[in-house]
Amino acid sequence: MKDLDLKLMRKSAKKLIGTIDFSTFRKSSCRAKSPIKTMKLVKIKSTKDKIEIEFRSQSFLQQQVRSMVGCLKYVGEKKWTLKKFINVMESKKRELCAPPAPSQGLYLTRVIY
Repeated sequence: MKDLDLKLMRKSAKKLIGTIDFSTFRKSSCRAKSPIKTMKLVKIKSTKDKIEIEFRSQSFLQQQVRSMVGCLKYVGEKKWTLKKFINVMESKKRELCAPPAPSQGLYLTRVIY
């Protein structure tokens, strides 16, 4: 596992909380009526051999979580600054997004109706 700057990743993750237009993180084939979603929680924790990122929201866009993780990884690797992360997020342009994280290791842990 590469050394990631978790402190910087957590700062960036805080920018994802709230009611936001998540167009940057939306797959082009996504059929959701609106890219505006309300993220209630983003939590990043690490153990000695893995990093867990938890997202809580009423709903998600197609590939949103994988795309957000890819961008947070870029921040953690210091390929992006916090400012670059915010600029990409606010651009609403999918082509500026970091490559999405692979689907391996991605789990839906709970659905509440």
